[in-house]
Amino acid sequence: MKCYNHHDRDAFGICTVCGKGLCLECMNDKNSVITCNDKKCINRIKRIKLWRTFLYIVLVALLLFLIFD
Repeated sequence: MKCYNHHDRDAFGICTVCGKGLCLECMNDKNSVITCNDKKCINRIKRIKLWRTFLYIVLVALLLFLIFD
């Protein structure tokens, strides 16, 4: 597979949001998830992580409420 942006380079990763093949220069792994440098993909991963954190907090609060009630 070739890089989506650089057609002469081999892809070393795939964006988890849009599925584009990415070379090392085009990969963005700052959020511990491989994404392309497209703002939409980066923002989607951030929103997923935010919702996951929120749901974990709600789950822990619910468990604590049930245990100590």
